[in-house]
Amino acid sequence: MRLVTFIEDGTEKLGALEAGSVRDLSSVASSLLDLIRTNALPAARAALPAARRVPLDSVRLAAPLRPGKVLCSGINYRGHAEENPKAVMPTEPFFFAKLPNAVVGPEARISGAMRTEQMDYEVEFSVVIGRRLSRSAEADVMPAIFGYTLLNDVSARDVQFKDMQITLGKNLDGFAPIGPCVATADEIPDPDRVALKTRLNGETMQDGSTADWLFPLPRLVSFLSQVMTLEPGDIVTTGTPAGVGVFRKPQVFMKPGDVIEIEAEGVGVLRNTIVE
Repeated sequence: MRLVTFIEDGTEKLGALEAGSVRDLSSVASSLLDLIRTNALPAARAALPAARRVPLDSVRLAAPLRPGKVLCSGINYRGHAEENPKAVMPTEPFFFAKLPNAVVGPEARISGAMRTEQMDYEVEFSVVIGRRLSRSAEADVMPAIFGYTLLNDVSARDVQFKDMQITLGKNLDGFAPIGPCVATADEIPDPDRVALKTRLNGETMQDGSTADWLFPLPRLVSFLSQVMTLEPGDIVTTGTPAGVGVFRKPQVFMKPGDVIEIEAEGVGVLRNTIVE
């Protein structure tokens, strides 16, 4: 299933994407986060055939969920490490956080021009945690994955690299678009073989695959769970492939009027517009 949060008549509802439409699953759970935390996915599958069908063009998609935590993997693609002249190949995973003020959904307008002149993009294939993980072994990780989504790790590079202000540079309002859906784990049986793309105004900027990971998914999530407990609905991203704007020659940064799209097989396209 490809689960979404859609807005109809001003109300956020749980749904499942189908071709050109959304199935209304609001009778099953009040939100996707509620569905994950109450283990209601089997009930959603059972309710799907009879669920009310809503034309997709008559509603608006919001961020599929509001996670309790968003932990983003730093350098985790060999190509991204190699394009960064100052990067050192990591010996263990590196993480930073995205905060709730940064989370927005598909088609949301992102405004950062007043605070940064170097607004960059990063396509991030992301994991949605389905079961509590604390000091978990790598073998316990994959059965605990609920599904997968996309996160655009929008970054203000001039803020981030000034005195290494990574938290500030990564967390301007709207700098964590998530969506367009959460694909349940069965939809993507090989998460380590997923093609990823970023297009800026239709031009391909990133064209990679999760096959380029430095640390595989079980290693990333297990490592993180040794430090903090991961709860159902938390999001863990897996890094970004080569092609980010700051390391291109010449550099490319997003500006008002630009349309940024990130894409992953099995998840779809997450599109946002940059505004003043």
